[in-house]
Amino acid sequence: MTTPLSLTPRAWLLLVSLSFLWGLSFLLNDIALDGFGPLAVVLGRTSISALTLLIILRALRQRLLTSLGDWGQLAVLGVLNNALPFLLIATGMVQPGFHGGMASIFNATVPLFTVFIAHFFLVDERLKPAKLLGILTGIAGVAVMMARDAWTGETGLLLGGSLVLGATLSYGAAGVWARRMKRLEPLQVATGQQIAATFWVVLPVALIDQPWSYSASVGLDSWLALIALGVLSTGLAYILFFQILRTAGATNVSLVTLLIPIWAILFNATIRENTLAFWQTITLAQWGGIALIFLGLAIVNGWLPRRKTTT
Repeated sequence: MTTPLSLTPRAWLLLVSLSFLWGLSFLLNDIALDGFGPLAVVLGRTSISALTLLIILRALRQRLLTSLGDWGQLAVLGVLNNALPFLLIATGMVQPGFHGGMASIFNATVPLFTVFIAHFFLVDERLKPAKLLGILTGIAGVAVMMARDAWTGETGLLLGGSLVLGATLSYGAAGVWARRMKRLEPLQVATGQQIAATFWVVLPVALIDQPWSYSASVGLDSWLALIALGVLSTGLAYILFFQILRTAGATNVSLVTLLIPIWAILFNATIRENTLAFWQTITLAQWGGIALIFLGLAIVNGWLPRRKTTT
């Protein structure tokens, strides 16, 4: 008999901690992108996190996985959960007028994609009519957010949002794929996927971005942001992610994206735009889209009160 997948108080604490680290990642991405190109940021993020996790792995006297089968699965996970979404988000965030707070809002659709993908691949996370309604509601929210730019022909939010949506689709698939590795230690999986992701991006960086040609002129703040992005918002964050995934399941762990925009919008407003009026950094249409996305997530997770039927 399998243990039911649920969010215990400990899992909720880990989930909030993870949301803080990933909310911070959007600010750190913004600052790192001031000096580096998207590909270089992805390579720096994955390689620094891989080194961090290797140090932790050794300190705890754990070993890297040795099975070729496990590394084959890690290679897929490294693409779906790191290399591809990191690149799509970073590329989206360099679009004019598209900042980390906005990216985090689009990122909140991860549970919607996860629920849909999990229906086809996980027997304990089947899609029900209510969840389908939630998915459609969330999609409507995305459409509302992007409608003005689509109508006026502006490309910043439209292109940036589309790229981040591509990343959320990849994250959704990754959450489902990672369930295949739930028998393994979270630290082993986290370390392995970062190593795999680093190998995936080394060649594109060398051929396309060539950061060594400009890195000497990059400001200290971008370097520090890149290091923090790798150590805190990737290395430490993925240890938490896989711990939650093991006990709570792919759909529940993806709920972290509901909390991330709270931190990301706050960080963007107070640090990047130097204002406490964080609500002014998001347009009215975007707030409407946020409301629909969150309503969709509430429907998906059964948070809305149900009418009692009388007999």
